[in-house]
Amino acid sequence: MHLLLSLALFLVLGYNALALPTMHRPVHHVRRSRSFQIDRFKRSDYVRHGQRDLQKAYRKYGIIASASSNNEPYSSDPFDFEPFVWGFGGSGTPSDSATSSNSATTSGTATTTSDSTESQTTAASSEETGSVAAKSVQGDSEFVSPVLIGGQTISLDFDTGSADMWVLGSSLSSKASSDRKFYDPKTSSDYEEVDGSFNIQYGDNSYANGDLAQDLVNIGGAIVPKQVFGIATDASSEFLQDTASDGLLGLSFSKLNSFKPGPQKTFFDNVAADLEEPVFTTRLRTDAVGEYGFGVIDHSLYQGTMANISVDSSAGFWAFKSAAYAVGNGELTDFDDVTTAIADTGTTLMLLSPTVVKAYYAQVSGASYASSVGGYVFPCSTTPPNLTMKLGDSFTATVPGAYINYSQRGSEDWLANSFFFLAVCMGGVQSNQGSNMQIFGDVFLKSFYVVFDQRGPSLGIALTK
Repeated sequence: MHLLLSLALFLVLGYNALALPTMHRPVHHVRRSRSFQIDRFKRSDYVRHGQRDLQKAYRKYGIIASASSNNEPYSSDPFDFEPFVWGFGGSGTPSDSATSSNSATTSGTATTTSDSTESQTTAASSEETGSVAAKSVQGDSEFVSPVLIGGQTISLDFDTGSADMWVLGSSLSSKASSDRKFYDPKTSSDYEEVDGSFNIQYGDNSYANGDLAQDLVNIGGAIVPKQVFGIATDASSEFLQDTASDGLLGLSFSKLNSFKPGPQKTFFDNVAADLEEPVFTTRLRTDAVGEYGFGVIDHSLYQGTMANISVDSSAGFWAFKSAAYAVGNGELTDFDDVTTAIADTGTTLMLLSPTVVKAYYAQVSGASYASSVGGYVFPCSTTPPNLTMKLGDSFTATVPGAYINYSQRGSEDWLANSFFFLAVCMGGVQSNQGSNMQIFGDVFLKSFYVVFDQRGPSLGIALTK
């Protein structure tokens, strides 16, 4: 009898347990202790365009390109013939040296690494990491990743130099090529209007402006249900012609957000508290797969000791002190005209103090300032020296000279080659034209594994594997 009662009780309890509703995680919830990774793939059929990338960087920070204001030497060199602007504009072929192996240093210790051509990145188990495929485009000029907004896949440029998230809206579809991706609020059930607007204006009068909205944003499986972003209803040709990117995801500090009537939180600020660690990482790579990681520092992706550099976020940037440099094997030299630098994944080149730039190209054989492109050029046959920059008070980081040989110009033009008998390359280090900030863009960042850490805040920098 007791056995029968026990069996009956077991069946009742078992039925009740099985009948309990399964606890599904709401689709809009970000799982605490989450980490995820976004891969980026190099597109091999695109040619770098140094002049365009320099102009883009100047536009972003409102820098007026004026050689005379910084006493840059206007060259009488044959590189600088105005009638032969074809030597610097149009398409060309990348320099072979731009894809050679790199050497870099942190904390004063020299190490040599080589980028592989592996087709996929190392990822943690699916229990801990959500990942999404992405691609690197325009050589190393721009890195874009797919982001799900209201179920629509939109390619965005991840930008640590801004705090605005905005996309091209479907109302612009008639003004751009048909292969573009436009965010269409009508196809999302989670779309909501937000009172406000955005207006991005650059120094050359390029612009994007429009309305604010909120929608469910999914990056690598981490979801913010009501992320506020801008929908561009009007944009200049510079944005409409950039077919690789359909918008921007700002990853600087939210105080830098320019939306009206007031700043809105970035995606990173919205998910940081639910990550294993309040960090995101970058590993930008040449001719290989790179990635953004969120929530975890992957020790398998770097080598040696990681330097920790204090960040001054008061202006909204990932800003740090950089007030000394060395060219090649030379000794560190202090400079004091501009000592603040920012880490910016959304800028391709390095824009440095005019003092540093002049000293560097004085050591590059055949280099000269070309007014036709607004920057320094040199024969592609020249091997530029490495450039070392001091970070914070005690660490140094070295950019390989191969990365500073940024883009070749003129090799496709028979007249250029027959006239000059050489190919001309544009440098990946250029003047910031006396601005109050130095911009450490991708030319610098792709040598390193970089941790953007809200704690402190700080930057961790180590040699990439």
